[in-house]
Amino acid sequence: MSKMDDKKKVADNLNSLFSRYSGKEKLEKEIEKLQSHLLEMEIDKKRLEKNETNTKKAIAAKQEAEQKLNEANVRIETLTYQLEELRNKGTNENSFSLIEEIAPSSFEPYIERLASITSGNDSFITAYTTYEQMQANEIQGKLTNNLDQDTLQLLKKINSNTGYVLFYDNMKMVCEVIVPPTPITESLLEIAGSFNVEPLTKLLDREMTVCVLATHAGESLIGITSDKTVFDEDMVIRSSVKAKHTKGGFSQRRFERLRDEDIAHHADKVRSALKDLLASSMIDIDMMFLCGDIVLAGHIVDEMNIEIPLMERNIDARIEKHDTGNILRSIFSCRRYRL
Repeated sequence: MSKMDDKKKVADNLNSLFSRYSGKEKLEKEIEKLQSHLLEMEIDKKRLEKNETNTKKAIAAKQEAEQKLNEANVRIETLTYQLEELRNKGTNENSFSLIEEIAPSSFEPYIERLASITSGNDSFITAYTTYEQMQANEIQGKLTNNLDQDTLQLLKKINSNTGYVLFYDNMKMVCEVIVPPTPITESLLEIAGSFNVEPLTKLLDREMTVCVLATHAGESLIGITSDKTVFDEDMVIRSSVKAKHTKGGFSQRRFERLRDEDIAHHADKVRSALKDLLASSMIDIDMMFLCGDIVLAGHIVDEMNIEIPLMERNIDARIEKHDTGNILRSIFSCRRYRL
């Protein structure tokens, strides 16, 4: 071996010895480990960003699907009335030409368009009818001389626990009925050259704090909102409830009894949570809306001696984890009938 090789070997040994005692190798390994960890974190970050994007897309897709479902439900009701019209064709019984829900975000343009229509003579009828007057046919009696029999017949078909507003042109260019989400408290009958939309606008713009009870067997929602768009606080209560049994005989009766016990247990849980929510509320509740399974909701509140005015809303009150506001949008929508 040459002297040059000996020197190189000695130098390598010294470098190795220096590295071990100086901690260089340890630092290099630590750096490699950190770089590997950093790479893993970058991969996780990209995966999380992708998941977040997918979640946003999923929520957007769900909201679009809900809108289409609501449109489909309205379409079904419209077709139901059209079917009824065909069945009653021989009796000359009329039906509505359109039934639809107007969401809170879409109602302002609708009102503005109605208010913009004017006539040179007093040919526009505006009638605000309370629920009590609907039961007694009071307003309809006053309108007998101004409305045709077909229109009066259709007004009797409107099912509402809040009353309705009629916008009617005697030339039948405008024949609309709006059912608001909250009760009409004062009646009004006006015949003029334009429609009086001010009371309806005030009713819909009224500031109020409401409590919502949306019940289903095994899953219910309670919440309080002060602006009608989002819940200030809400809670979903879940319980284990057996699915419905389709078989007959003793087995079915026993299964149904166990299911009823599960539902009763769920009702107790919801009632307890609702009591706590109302007791802890720092502001007065103006109204409580019951939706979903109305019978179950009624059973829950019947034993609570609630002094808050109760309103029932027959809406699609499905509880969505990422969008509980969909229930509020349905509750505060108006129903439109075209006569």
